[in-house]
Amino acid sequence: MGTSASGTGPKGSTPLLPSWANGSDNSPVPEDNQPTENNPDNTVDSKPEQVPTQKLTGTKSILTRISNGGKGSNFKKFAKSYIRSSGGSKAATKSSIAGINVGRNYLGFLDGVSKDGFKETLQKYDLSDCIGKSGEEVIAKIADRIAPSGSTNDEAIARAAIMIAFDRLYEKILDSGKDIVAIDSIDSETLSDTVVEFVSAYIFKKWVYEAGIALERNDLTESEAIKLENEMRFFIRDEVKNGFQKTDVSKLDLAQGEGRKIIEDIFELAYSTLEK
Repeated sequence: MGTSASGTGPKGSTPLLPSWANGSDNSPVPEDNQPTENNPDNTVDSKPEQVPTQKLTGTKSILTRISNGGKGSNFKKFAKSYIRSSGGSKAATKSSIAGINVGRNYLGFLDGVSKDGFKETLQKYDLSDCIGKSGEEVIAKIADRIAPSGSTNDEAIARAAIMIAFDRLYEKILDSGKDIVAIDSIDSETLSDTVVEFVSAYIFKKWVYEAGIALERNDLTESEAIKLENEMRFFIRDEVKNGFQKTDVSKLDLAQGEGRKIIEDIFELAYSTLEK
């Protein structure tokens, strides 16, 4: 499942918007980032708040200095600048509509698996045709159901994040000598880890799109750009994981009452941790 890229390419033209920024048919995702008309019942009602490009000028300059090896700039400063430019952790959370919706779907699916079993949950999601197929095929089908490609950049980012989270989860299952059906017996630590993977992957992809695009104009080879992206990704994941240390996702009721708000709280916790 896991993929990686390496190599050196021509300098000065390395794009940081790979295939995840396009739809499943490789057509460009519209610049418009408004929610679709036919939102499912569990979506967030408010419209995403746009981050004006001019407000990210300082944030982009920090990232540029990091990429050029400049002193006094680091990802912690970048995170603080980005979130403050977005209006703070609450505003950053509010602008993460697709991430919250898909995260809620992901947690709902995993909650169903833990309570009813993997095969039974596939049947409830009308995915019984996946039973007996390879893990890669099953994950792709589940992703199609809980994180469709959509028509906005934010939806494309959320889908990319769910694939990363599933990818890491499946790797852990394979490393333990089991197959995808063992997803219904993952422990609370693994469950928390996959939530961290999704939230941090979403934030990372969103940052690369909104602020990291400035790196396209820098004198970077492909391998240098990938290295910088990996450093940012690991920083975000570590920060988000630290913020989750006292949260046991396995004990949260995702189906009733305040449980439906859980994923919003998780995103706000992640953003507030990065903002400190």
